[in-house]
Amino acid sequence: MTDNMPYITWGGSGEVLHFAHPNAYPPACFRQFLAPFTAHYQVLAMEQRPLWPHAQPASLSDWRVLADDLITFFDQQGLRQVIGLGHSLGAVITAVAAAKRPDLFRQLVLVDPVFMLPAMLAAITQLPGGVEQLPLLAAARNRRYQWPDLQTAFAHYRQKPVFARFSDESLWDYVNNSFALGEENLFTLRFPREWEEQLYRQMMGNGGLVWDYLPQVTQPTLAVRAMETDTLHPEAWARWQQIQPEATFVEVADVGHMLMLERPLPVANLILSHLK
Repeated sequence: MTDNMPYITWGGSGEVLHFAHPNAYPPACFRQFLAPFTAHYQVLAMEQRPLWPHAQPASLSDWRVLADDLITFFDQQGLRQVIGLGHSLGAVITAVAAAKRPDLFRQLVLVDPVFMLPAMLAAITQLPGGVEQLPLLAAARNRRYQWPDLQTAFAHYRQKPVFARFSDESLWDYVNNSFALGEENLFTLRFPREWEEQLYRQMMGNGGLVWDYLPQVTQPTLAVRAMETDTLHPEAWARWQQIQPEATFVEVADVGHMLMLERPLPVANLILSHLK
């Protein structure tokens, strides 16, 4: 725990809108997506534990720790009745925090959260080699974490299928905000790959924890799902609608899990239209 949790702000005025970022993507990567909200809200984002100086992955016992960090941050800043906007892992911790401390949140926007059904989690554990053989873990474990310059990093990522739908501007936002100049004059990942791997590993024990908290969520909720997501499967989407029938459920076509970076302005405008 830190007495002054780091955060960034995009300015704006009026009600506070807090953005909870996903695993492996610092919040500053979402500049284009969040900029339109500043016309109506004061927009800020706490940097989660992996981005804290000297924080160790072993300090995270499960994802609820991140929800408690968010609650502590709101208390430190004196924030109440906030609009909680979260993506992926950030959506999970926003929902858990809102269930535990309803006084902190006025409204929720949960975008393509990591909501996994028990049957799916059980199937993953039965894979040959178990959880440790999940491609997500291997990708995080082997991720290149240093580059001689940002142009080389950009050229590398520009060829990767996972970034194919990112515009050059979105990809530069990712590169510029995911790396910082460090030792030996190399650009190093700000979100350490050890943290990314730990969070993916804990997905097995935490991807289904939200089902215990969603029935306690009382705030008006906008639920957003990418129609080409590989994260929020149709069965989990259907169960969510059964648990929170009063929420508004919207699907976005022609986007994947990283929809906020693939189509930042259309997704922002969709959310704004509902909030307003």
